[in-house]
Amino acid sequence: MDDEQLGQLGYKAELKRNFSLLSMIGFSFAILTCWTALGSSLSSVMLNGGPAALFWGWIGVCFFSMFVVLSMAEICSAYPVAGGQYSWVLLVSKLSPWGRGFSYITGWIQLAGLLCMGSTAIFQFGSFVAGMAILNNENYEAKNWQVVLICWAIAFLCTFINLFGNRILNRINDVALWWSLIGFVITTVVILAVTDGKRSASFVFTSSVSDESGWSNFGIIIILGILNSAYGMCCYDAPAHMAEELHNASRDAPRAMVLSVIIGFFTGFVYIIAILFCLVDVDAVVSTNTGVPLLEIFYDALRSKVGASCLCSITLIAQFFAANALLTEGSRSVFAFARDGAMPFSKYLCKVDERLGVPVYAILVSTFFQCVFIAIYFGSSTAFLTVLSIATVGLYVSYLNPILAMMICRRNFVPGHYKMSSLIGWTANILGSLYLIFCIIFFFFPTEMPVTGSNMNYCIAAFGITGIFGTISWFVTGRKDYIREMQVTSIEGKAVEEYSGTDSVSEKKGES
Repeated sequence: MDDEQLGQLGYKAELKRNFSLLSMIGFSFAILTCWTALGSSLSSVMLNGGPAALFWGWIGVCFFSMFVVLSMAEICSAYPVAGGQYSWVLLVSKLSPWGRGFSYITGWIQLAGLLCMGSTAIFQFGSFVAGMAILNNENYEAKNWQVVLICWAIAFLCTFINLFGNRILNRINDVALWWSLIGFVITTVVILAVTDGKRSASFVFTSSVSDESGWSNFGIIIILGILNSAYGMCCYDAPAHMAEELHNASRDAPRAMVLSVIIGFFTGFVYIIAILFCLVDVDAVVSTNTGVPLLEIFYDALRSKVGASCLCSITLIAQFFAANALLTEGSRSVFAFARDGAMPFSKYLCKVDERLGVPVYAILVSTFFQCVFIAIYFGSSTAFLTVLSIATVGLYVSYLNPILAMMICRRNFVPGHYKMSSLIGWTANILGSLYLIFCIIFFFFPTEMPVTGSNMNYCIAAFGITGIFGTISWFVTGRKDYIREMQVTSIEGKAVEEYSGTDSVSEKKGES
């Protein structure tokens, strides 16, 4: 049934369906790992808004993220294809003239976001390793090139697993789910149990910081602090890109998306409370010489370098699972985009190796670009922060575009396994899109004032380059090559079948 539905959308089933609902939840949550993402970026929120912005911001971000993921899940249920967001724009718009161009640009933005997010996950692994080395050897000073080499080593290990471990990838993600959940419980319980002099409830729930970032507008300070939570609640589109490798994709891919957000909210909520109550020395955490705020919290709690390193290692392995899953997700998006004729050397990038069962060239290209983005850290740590910004903005824009297309074309939308009522659907679409627009705008703001070359937010420049590249590419080659004739016929055939009750697509092909 899954392959038949995929055929109706114009695609041949080339990837094996090895994933179950549980392994897909593990895959998605391995990427999401909200508790590790929130713990890894404490410094920024302590300078912008403080504890109250983190706690209440997390609740607000997760509340509105539910509208986003419900909107995306409904579309995914109707169109469970590896392309995800850019494919949804195309299919929801029924191949309208604006839909093809809009889909094409969405695809490039989506790829930029996914590949940059993969780079940031690998970089976090490298920075955690360097931080642990500094903690255990006070005379050691981590060099940028050392961090980059660690990251590249992890990237190559993830590549090896993705190339040769496809048969056990679902099992790896089962382990990732339980590792993340058990690791969350262990680290939370330990720091709460051993920390002396815990913070008061008023510090956790009501205290704010307004004089550290240089901004004079308190509202903007709080918003910039909330964006830390928006980074933590990201990447829940992952099951969509693995839909062609999932049994009962129309039903279970949307389930995995929604459940990963729910699990992420509860784990992140508990973890935020725990680390804020255990945040004994804010200045030490923000200015730690390890460069890893979470590691400093562990050390302050345990007063043991070995103990802090052990707790950090739990987070480190969770980061490895995230990096591995993000390479899988990114490579499937490259594969899908190339399959639609949107990339240079598409015929190679969309080829699935019969023996390995994976798109080998798509994986290698994804690894290459992740390594290139990480190499930016050779020259400037500030410039590398742009990669992190592009990751979040790119994904949020890719979430927004299919929801906008859905609002334009909702009247003609043919649902899959799941369907929201008109009232709930419109409410989710409108609130979800407004939230995404809000976040996207403020992701371009500088986090410190006055703006200098060292603290400038270059995200808007990098994002603009991505958008310009996608637009130029559309007019040069995209209009001609994007979406093969076979796919156009199939998708139009599906639309005719649904609205006119004619014979099925497969029967039409048989007759021809």
